[in-house]
Amino acid sequence: MSVEGEPKRPRTQGGDSAAANENTPVTREAAGVQQLSNTTVAAQTPFLADKWTPFLADKWVSVFAALSSAKDALRDVEGGVKGTIRPIGWAKPPPPADSADGLPPDVCRDVIYPCLPIDEAICSARPISRAYGTQLVNEAFVTARIDDHLSRHSLTGLIDVHRTAADTANAAAPTPAPPTSSSSSSDAPAPAGDAGGDGGGHQSHFGYLSQCCYALEHGGAVWCESPDFIRPTHIYKLTPSTGVPLIMSPQWMAAHLPTKADFHTMPLALRQYSTFGHLLNYRGTSLALTKVDEADEGGEGKKEAERGDGEEGEGEGEEDGGVTWQWYTIGSGEHEWRFETVPKSTLPPHHPYRRTYDPHNPPIRYGDCLFPSFTAFMKWMVLSEWYKQEGVDEKQVFEATVGRGDERYQRLLTGPIEGHTTVDFIHREGRNERLRFIFLKGMKEGDTVAAYLYLSGGRIVLLYTTEAAIEGQTRLSDRFPIAMSLAPTLLTKYGLAHIIPQ
Repeated sequence: MSVEGEPKRPRTQGGDSAAANENTPVTREAAGVQQLSNTTVAAQTPFLADKWTPFLADKWVSVFAALSSAKDALRDVEGGVKGTIRPIGWAKPPPPADSADGLPPDVCRDVIYPCLPIDEAICSARPISRAYGTQLVNEAFVTARIDDHLSRHSLTGLIDVHRTAADTANAAAPTPAPPTSSSSSSDAPAPAGDAGGDGGGHQSHFGYLSQCCYALEHGGAVWCESPDFIRPTHIYKLTPSTGVPLIMSPQWMAAHLPTKADFHTMPLALRQYSTFGHLLNYRGTSLALTKVDEADEGGEGKKEAERGDGEEGEGEGEEDGGVTWQWYTIGSGEHEWRFETVPKSTLPPHHPYRRTYDPHNPPIRYGDCLFPSFTAFMKWMVLSEWYKQEGVDEKQVFEATVGRGDERYQRLLTGPIEGHTTVDFIHREGRNERLRFIFLKGMKEGDTVAAYLYLSGGRIVLLYTTEAAIEGQTRLSDRFPIAMSLAPTLLTKYGLAHIIPQ
């Protein structure tokens, strides 16, 4: 994977002191974790002071003394070019000028570290509290942060990590060698193994947990949409034979996300899917996400996207938030799906997707269809492309036709529907007609069947479900009691109960 991002800073610390510090327990423990930010705790002192003054009234003297010495220590370490990407623990800073142990452990534990992103908490553990840093920022600390993010994003029971070092060691294969490229050695992904130099190349449990925590910590608003995708994938038997939760793989994390630059080489929604997409399977094919190399494409992807659709803007700019025309694939061989991300600047001024545009979760073009976001596209993929998975028996329950200009139908097609997840997209042929999926069941914890309405062609309503039909029954309400108890409730609310066959 090509590494994009900040310029690298060479290691500048020298002398016997630096050499002696290279092989400390802290250095070895943190070697699998990447230096994901250069912001130090010292730089955040004003924020902490404003936020936590009531809790630090009798400790400010030691707090500021420690922060000052930590800042001086980090300045010594961080000489050279700004913007480096290096593994945490790559170079241990020299001890502060005074002999103080830094902040009291209770202040670090209860005030400092909970306020910081995981990468900064780990980077600052040693310089702020030399005596207690490694005891406070350890595997238990990172695991607690992971659990907090899983709970906050409603991912508990859907995504998880290996909880013990033994599980990580058993699951992780040797870390692949960094790919060769024309870039300098400092651009190559850092090894995720132990920094002790034993040559084992294994993934440390602490490093693995920290990588997972960083992935979960970024793009929380996007992660919150993942449950509405993962639950249907389980119902449609796309998850592993072990079901959910999907366990983030140490081998995959070490091979694909060894640095911050690697994590941020694609929009957050796509990157988040990539951390578990390879675990999903459709008819024997892994549903891993792959970024298509532009050199392999010969530039054809962008040319095709810009050709003949009449929706180009005035060129890509800051409003795109870093999103470019970029091809991706999911799956491979016979079961491969290719799509591309859409920059905001290429959408017409009054296009509805401009108002909701999120560079972290950008619109997707797939064939003749345009989706408002990657997460919407993935939910559509389950219902439109992956519904024929072996063992899944999705059935059409009924189809009804509504007048094309029916206002009730148009409200159902375009308006918000409280209590239901919808998937909207535009078919680009003809008059760019809007289409919509409305989930009736399959989005809540404990759901074992899916049921949804499909609004198509501006006038057709179809009901589909994975519910097993009850044999010997002729009435739809008796053959599909779950689906037929849900559809009338919604359609009646919109004045369309008359279209339901008996």
